[in-house]
Amino acid sequence: MEIKLPALGKGAVALPHFPTRHQAFIFRAYEYVTPEAIAKILKTTAANVRQAAADMGLTSECKSDIWMNKGYITIIRRMWHILPYEQLLELLGMDAETLAVILREEDFLDIKLSDKPVCGPVVWRELTPEEADRTREIKEITERLSLNGEEPFAFSYDVDEMKFSGKQQFDLRMVYCFSGLYQHAFDVDSRTYCPDEMLEAYRKVGVNAIWTQGVLFQLAEFPFYKELSKGYEERLARLRDFTERCDKYGIKVFLYLNEPRSMPENFYETYPELKGHHAAKDKVCLCTSTPKVQKYLTDSVEYICRQAPKIGGFFTITRSENPTNCYSHSKQDTCTCPRCSKRRESEVIAEVIGCIEKGAHKVNPEIKVIAWSWGWNELNLDIIKALPENVILQSQSELEVPFTIGGVSGKVVDYSMGIIGPGERARAEWKAARERGLQTAAKVQVNTTWEGSTVPALPVYPLIEEHIRRIRDEGVTNLMLSWTLGGYPSRNIMHAAKYFYEKLENPEVLAETDTQQAAAQAFSAAFLEFPFDIGVLYMGPQNGGPGNLLFLESTGYKATMTGFAYDDVESWRSIYPLEIFESQLARLCEKWEEGLSILEKENSMDEFQVMAEAAYCLFRASLNQVRFYRAREAGSKAAMIEAAKAEIVCAKKMLALMNVNPAIGFEAANQYYFSRGCLCEKILNCHDVIRRLNGKERLGENGR
Repeated sequence: MEIKLPALGKGAVALPHFPTRHQAFIFRAYEYVTPEAIAKILKTTAANVRQAAADMGLTSECKSDIWMNKGYITIIRRMWHILPYEQLLELLGMDAETLAVILREEDFLDIKLSDKPVCGPVVWRELTPEEADRTREIKEITERLSLNGEEPFAFSYDVDEMKFSGKQQFDLRMVYCFSGLYQHAFDVDSRTYCPDEMLEAYRKVGVNAIWTQGVLFQLAEFPFYKELSKGYEERLARLRDFTERCDKYGIKVFLYLNEPRSMPENFYETYPELKGHHAAKDKVCLCTSTPKVQKYLTDSVEYICRQAPKIGGFFTITRSENPTNCYSHSKQDTCTCPRCSKRRESEVIAEVIGCIEKGAHKVNPEIKVIAWSWGWNELNLDIIKALPENVILQSQSELEVPFTIGGVSGKVVDYSMGIIGPGERARAEWKAARERGLQTAAKVQVNTTWEGSTVPALPVYPLIEEHIRRIRDEGVTNLMLSWTLGGYPSRNIMHAAKYFYEKLENPEVLAETDTQQAAAQAFSAAFLEFPFDIGVLYMGPQNGGPGNLLFLESTGYKATMTGFAYDDVESWRSIYPLEIFESQLARLCEKWEEGLSILEKENSMDEFQVMAEAAYCLFRASLNQVRFYRAREAGSKAAMIEAAKAEIVCAKKMLALMNVNPAIGFEAANQYYFSRGCLCEKILNCHDVIRRLNGKERLGENGR
């Protein structure tokens, strides 16, 4: 069975702020891998690499494999437009199939990156005199930038302990481990991404569950193709260790199951009787209407529970972007499966959940199985009626809450912190579940969301508190507090935790100064101006913020889901007319500035202020970029220069904030969305843009 790498697409974007492509590669790679590793790719010496780096003002080389272990997604993304597959695989030290599996299974990384740009091999060569002159200009800029501060991945988990009393209001308070590994969570010791210090911080703030992705064929033997499960015993042992370690802190581990995983077409040459709906290119569903697949689901879950008896439970998504069951991507009239197309969608989906529930409860009836209604859409009430007993029904609290922003109306799909729930859709689902005698759960975001994912705790706690109070008053008794983004042990979670029990015995741990309270109210009011829509969240520039490059000429690339923003303003704006999109970002920034001006009275640079200033950098950079590309379209060089200068200010400010708190820029599923080197490159990029707009053109292999 072969899993293929994404197809080759268009030519890579130009990087004219570097004189040569090999310099662009060295600049990007120098903070991630050793000079020796770079030299191997370029077929030169480490001494040459070090000299080339020094010539560009880079002084601190990478001396460990921390980025390869914890930031490999960042490396892949940063090299996507520079290295061809052959050199990328050599840099990563993996074969094509391993990379293909990462791209396919690592939270839709293949979708985030899209087709692989065509890149020629990067080779070392001596610089021309003109290139050497330009390199000296680069050095003059980078030498003025400070990279002194906390090291990447050196996350701090220093929180005060909250003391609760009275009745528990929410039985389950679950987050994703802030620095968790998505695809490789059980390929390494969990202590590398979830240290005891993090578990202790979660315990202090009342979190009692952590979730991570679980792929059945990685944790139990896949009966149809055993080679796919190579190493499952070791991974299962690491899961067991993780559950036992978490249990010491009163924390349970939950696995997110998005099953059964689709298989490539060539798999069904051996097992044609298991072939279900053809969902996507080289992704064909394993048909869950077949007894063999049903048995595989039940037996695998049962096996995991027996081998890791302290596991807390599972939650399922059965109609996600990832094709799984035959109705995960289809309806009855479009389903190509010869079996499922003759059955009701609700029956098939509920049956999948039932297979998982059966396997878990064979071992322990206390294991929780959560059925998340994500993507059920108009099938939701029918599926709830068909659900097995003893599952918990989870809904996105803010799902389908209507909004009007800047005169533009829409409905929330997911990931809103500015527009809070619960909405009528969630209430209807919870009501239907209670009528079945099922428990209910609410999925919310209390730290951050795709409205600004690279700031770990957006400082809008008045909105967070109001949302949690409403859910409590609705009678919901379980909380999922984050997706892969949002697990930072922060004061935001502490504000939500005020409502985990009847009483917080030491409210002084959440005491805010009058200045901070006023600023939080100002930030919350500002956040309501964010031009919200799921299209903006996924495609907009706000997650990369000042890390997004500026392009003088159209790249021709479309923005990708929480991946590359490029210069695709049409996708960024989503449902908003461009003028309104820009004006809403401007209103957001203006009101956020009011909150920052309030905080100036204290200037403490504590968590609250660092997060507030970092959030502003994201929003202001988004505004700068919209203005830049609108000016590019209008041919206004002066306005483009003004926007580029504003971007330099944002990038420098964010760089300073990352030196203070290395959690800035990090989001578990994307790892470092931007790193310090990325921000340094952005500053070079802006200087180069200004240079060329001022008529100081330069030619070369990396220019026009």
